[in-house]
This record gives sequence, C-alpha cells and structure tokens, in this order.
Amino acid sequence: MKAFIIIVVVVAVLVGGILTLRSSRNSGMPGQDVLDRAKQRGREQAAKDERESDR
Repeated sequence: MKAFIIIVVVVAVLVGGILTLRSSRNSGMPGQDVLDRAKQRGREQAAKDERESDR
C-alpha cells in the first residue's frame, strides 16, 4: 500500500512538471519583431566587419 502511494505521488509530480514546462516553453522568447531586428543588426555588423577587413 505504501509503495502504491509513493508511485502515485511520483507520477503526479512528473505530470505536473511536464505540464509546467509545456505551458511555459515560449515565455522567455522575444517577439518576432525583436528577432527580425537582431538578424538585421547581425547582417549590418557582418557587412561592416567585412568592409573593415578589406582595408
């Protein structure tokens, strides 16, 4: 009986953790506009570095 209770508690904790991860997986991601601006800055910096290395 004690083992059954332990198994139920462990399964409940695992399911709760999985649901928490699933619901918060995108919470730290910036918006698409922020990602687009970062890509643009990266391209501009790469072009600037390329121009400076050609000198």
